[in-house]
Amino acid sequence: MSTSQIPGERVRILADEFLAIPATPYQQRSLGAALALFLDTATKTALHRAELVSKSALSRLLNEYTWDTAQGWTVLQHAQWDALLSAARRRH
Repeated sequence: MSTSQIPGERVRILADEFLAIPATPYQQRSLGAALALFLDTATKTALHRAELVSKSALSRLLNEYTWDTAQGWTVLQHAQWDALLSAARRRH
């Protein structure tokens, strides 16, 4: 990741990498809706408030579908390290 990228670009890249983890477009759409719920600070997080998919689709994503959550943690870890390295470079 280049240090010339603005923070909004980094967030978009991270979201794209994270949303590409589930195998099917259906699961990707459900994960996108779940992330939108968890990242919305204005409302309480509840499955029935999802606007893009049904609450049963979110429940299946979280409870039944097997997708590589370890890969999700890896993507998030790399993003954290990139952010730390970028901040350290700016300080020197």
